[in-house]
Amino acid sequence: MRDEAEALLPLIPTILAVADTEHITEASHVLGVPQPTVSRQMARASAILGVDIVERKGRGISLTTTGRILVPYLERAVADLEAGLDAMSEHDARARGRISISFQNTLGEDVVPALIKRFRADHPAVTFALDQGARTRCLDRLDDGSADVAFVSLSAEHTEDNSFQLYEERLVLVVPADHRLARRKSVNLTDTAEESYVAMGHGFGMRSICEDLWAESGITPDIAFEGQDIHTVRGLVGAGLGVSILPRLRGQGPETVEVRIDDLSARRRIGIVWPTRQLARQVQAFRTMVIRSGRSLVVR
Repeated sequence: MRDEAEALLPLIPTILAVADTEHITEASHVLGVPQPTVSRQMARASAILGVDIVERKGRGISLTTTGRILVPYLERAVADLEAGLDAMSEHDARARGRISISFQNTLGEDVVPALIKRFRADHPAVTFALDQGARTRCLDRLDDGSADVAFVSLSAEHTEDNSFQLYEERLVLVVPADHRLARRKSVNLTDTAEESYVAMGHGFGMRSICEDLWAESGITPDIAFEGQDIHTVRGLVGAGLGVSILPRLRGQGPETVEVRIDDLSARRRIGIVWPTRQLARQVQAFRTMVIRSGRSLVVR
């Protein structure tokens, strides 16, 4: 039976066209082939099966009892094949999908690239749309659907239901190399009450963290300069224009010195955040990879 089925496969469209039109000429028009070709293929089908599947009826033809039994199975086979092709196409579309990531500026140098590189090793056809900026912007894009996931500093609103922490880092006081606090092993933020600060602008995650730390320390700092990039802020500190609270910088230059802050809450948690809406298949796969492997890829 397997040999008969394999031999019959190329003839299925012809059999179904003849069964539908009950006319050789009309079937040839439907199939776009010459009438003799249809006749030969029907004869070939009958020879394979060992029985006639159509018979003459007036000026046309009709299915024999055997043909009426066979045709529904052929129709189901075609329908199953079409469903399989649709499923394959959908899977391929998902495999080739696009993931939109929003992330804070400080995470664009190593964290996000490392995660994307790892994911694309197994999903080379997936493309990424990247947008970086202030923490508020990142979360707004997540809320309005512009971003599928966001990499930001986490806060109390982010729980295990909508986020995953990749790492936690201590924040430090960054001062000019010749500053009075530069040789201190650690400082309390009250020691900086009279200092001018260089801070990130409003809307950035670091600004929110700093404002909480200042409030806890009971100080109202003089904000001399505001920036939109941590490297710029650090550069202004190095130029002697103030002090700042920043994440540690690997390979820092000689113009600045990092001093440990005694306050244990001088930390920021970095992680991935996702929305409550249903995620596309490729986005789910990316989130799963981040949760399973992210901490080993962005060790701090």
